[in-house]
Amino acid sequence: MSETAISAPKRRPVGRPRGDGKPHLTRNMVLSAAARLMAIHGYGGTSIRMIAKDLKASPASLFHLFESKADLLNELIAFAAAPSLAFYARINELDVPPDVALYKSVFEETRMVASFDREQAGLFYLPELRQPEFAVAQQVRADMVTHFHWLIIEGCSSGLMATAHPALAAEQVFQLTETSIMAGENVAGLSPDEQAVAAADLALHGLLVDPAQLENIRQQAAQIVATIDRLAVE
Repeated sequence: MSETAISAPKRRPVGRPRGDGKPHLTRNMVLSAAARLMAIHGYGGTSIRMIAKDLKASPASLFHLFESKADLLNELIAFAAAPSLAFYARINELDVPPDVALYKSVFEETRMVASFDREQAGLFYLPELRQPEFAVAQQVRADMVTHFHWLIIEGCSSGLMATAHPALAAEQVFQLTETSIMAGENVAGLSPDEQAVAAADLALHGLLVDPAQLENIRQQAAQIVATIDRLAVE
């Protein structure tokens, strides 16, 4: 969270012209302010008026960009997940063994999460996200978990991995990538890259039929970004 991924906001980040000479209000400006305020005050405690005040704009300007606060949060979650889903799509296009692809996916997801603003960690755990009006956000997360699920199924089918419950393992591995942002002071001394290696090592060690292959998998995974970049140039 190929799957039916929501990889970016559907509409262009354009805004309504402002008469005060300030830059036009864009979707990304609103998403950024909403993420910060909802992480602090919760979804229920953050109003459109509050977001507009933070941006020194009118509530009407925000409603010109988003139909409702629920629409805003749905798009915010999709926007935050877009880099991960784009990377998953690229790695799925490569002829990479499932164990290597899974290691790299866990690594990149953990590194991204570990680099995120820890003050906004609560944004992705808002209880309201379980409600029906946030089906878009729920689907985004499901798409991300599905990526891990298919890699685990493929790994088991090829004899590289073993687990009795691939769907459960996929959910557990995905949750593992999220833990860095919740760990707080316990990981304060570790860089995002160090946290990413630790998470990927733990995930693969628990799934591999032959854990002795972990070092080789780690080395192969390190070459994937270079391969993607080379293909993009070609």
